[in-house]
Amino acid sequence: MKGILCPLEQAENTNSCLNTRAIIEYTRRRFPDRLGELYIGLPEPWSAMSAPEVYLSDENNWVPSSVVVKMFENVKGITANPGVAFDIGYQSIIQREFAYFQKLFLTFFSSPRGILRIMNRLNTKLNTTKTIQVLKNNTPGRAVFRWHWKKGITVSKDICEYNKGIYSAVPTLWGLPPAKVEETTCHFDTGEYCENTITWSLSKGRFRNLLSRVFTRKSAILRALEEVESDKTLLKQRFDELARLNLELNQKAEELDQKVTVLKAINSDTTTLVSTTEEQEVLEKTMKSILGVLGFDRALIMLVDETKTHLEYRLGRGEAFDVLKKLHDYRIPLDRGQNLMIRILRKKRPFLIRDVRASGLNPANRILADFQPNSFVICPLIAEEESIGILGADRREGRPRLTTSDVDSLSILANSIATAIQRARMDKEKARIYEELKASDKELQAQAEELKKRAEELKSSYDSSVRALVQAIEEKDTYTRGHSERVAEKAEMVARELGMPENEIEYLRFGSILHDVGKIGIPESIVRSPKALTEAEFRIIQKHTLKGVEILQPIAFIRNHMYLVRSHHERWDGRGYPDHLAGDAIPLGAQIVAVADAFDAMTSSRPYRKGMPPKQAAKEIRKNMGTQFSSPVGEAFLKVFEEKLSTAESQDHEKVK
Repeated sequence: MKGILCPLEQAENTNSCLNTRAIIEYTRRRFPDRLGELYIGLPEPWSAMSAPEVYLSDENNWVPSSVVVKMFENVKGITANPGVAFDIGYQSIIQREFAYFQKLFLTFFSSPRGILRIMNRLNTKLNTTKTIQVLKNNTPGRAVFRWHWKKGITVSKDICEYNKGIYSAVPTLWGLPPAKVEETTCHFDTGEYCENTITWSLSKGRFRNLLSRVFTRKSAILRALEEVESDKTLLKQRFDELARLNLELNQKAEELDQKVTVLKAINSDTTTLVSTTEEQEVLEKTMKSILGVLGFDRALIMLVDETKTHLEYRLGRGEAFDVLKKLHDYRIPLDRGQNLMIRILRKKRPFLIRDVRASGLNPANRILADFQPNSFVICPLIAEEESIGILGADRREGRPRLTTSDVDSLSILANSIATAIQRARMDKEKARIYEELKASDKELQAQAEELKKRAEELKSSYDSSVRALVQAIEEKDTYTRGHSERVAEKAEMVARELGMPENEIEYLRFGSILHDVGKIGIPESIVRSPKALTEAEFRIIQKHTLKGVEILQPIAFIRNHMYLVRSHHERWDGRGYPDHLAGDAIPLGAQIVAVADAFDAMTSSRPYRKGMPPKQAAKEIRKNMGTQFSSPVGEAFLKVFEEKLSTAESQDHEKVK
């Protein structure tokens, strides 16, 4: 950024960055962790800089006065010191924060008055916000200055105080006490100008000091001059480097203009290629672009064949027909790894041959023998990361030699060509597939209708089988007539409350209806027992879950859901049967059937007991959640009971009574 003006008008940059650097260094010494707050609220473009500190610390840069004013406002907020501007100016002299040319002036002017006079001249150069008038009534140890602030420039009293601090510190350069700066008139208090009287102490031992200055000034001046010469040499080097870079930039600009022209033409041709759906048409338009837009004399395209075993000639232009005719059957096996075109195809990188004679290529090659190029470029055609062919082009002898710029241009067009070819092939394949699908559409529809008919027949058959089994169960135990249907109805409601998929609910419904089918294999004396079962009888009836699985095993559609029959008497605490499953080891469907089955059993009357009222049965469900029943399933059942079942169950219960 050094030495570069900000992107504003030169006239607006009124302050040297020596001023902003003084603010930055002062803050860095005292509040290093808050340095970033200095740059808050700066005008554009400084507020958008990623590192404004670099620019604002460079003495070669200039900024508008508004930047300095804002930074003084920010530093007052950071330090909580309204008079910090004076201290910053004072410390900039104490810390020797001035540029090498200021050091040179300090060496030449060996008294406070002399340095104050020259600093006013420097201020005019480094700060164009004001003009400075030196009054004539100056005396030894005293000087009077007036600062006339220019109109239309953003200034503040902070800048005035900053300058006072600088003038106050100047005498300390000779080991004298700080100067006293008295403001008699202030522009910022409705005055026309700022007038300041500066007084300092005169040093003693003038003769001794004079000798000291005479003997020390020579070496100091020599050092300063050496520094100036060193900087001049550095500037010369930088100027030479800048001139070289400027020349390169002009050359690059010319090349870029040429590329932009080519790219515009390529873009126009690419748009045409995208709208082309026939592969041969894509190839023809491609040749037109290569010869017309890019300025090649001849070009050819070779594509990988359908069997993906050969690279074969497809099209050439820019040569007499009798020469091109020789290439119509030209094919290169893809396993010929030494062939240049095959290598380019595999490596997927363009290749420029500047001089065929010096390239070491086989002169007997058909392309080289028939076309006899002096130099040429070959680009791979890549679509969806797959090489589908190559594109070659050259210029005749006597025309401008091929360059890397030609390679770049041809590569861009090659990408568009490959995409267009691939798109044309895909469109052709889509059309073929569409026709095949269209031709078989009627057949598919007929098959779909047949499958639908068979599915309905199977479902009807399953329904009939299920109802026959249920009827067999109910014939054996008339007291449980309707029990299976009621369990299925309640289980279906709970499953929907839990968000179970519809296809699973369908299996759950069949499984719920068939959950007691195994009772067909249990003696009627036990199934129809008019009294509570003995322990031995209970062990026998427990086997109905396993017998149900045996009975249903041949039925394919429910084979994977046998757990609905086998596990509906398992308990959450593991004390159920037949497998003593516990917790989530019990399939969810079986957990649901267990709750629905238990509720219906409790509300159904038996010869040896009367059925419970529905609300009492619901309380039993809640009471046994976490032991007999799954809590989530129990909660879902109770929610369904409250919303849908309680009224209907109570009415049914009253009818039974």
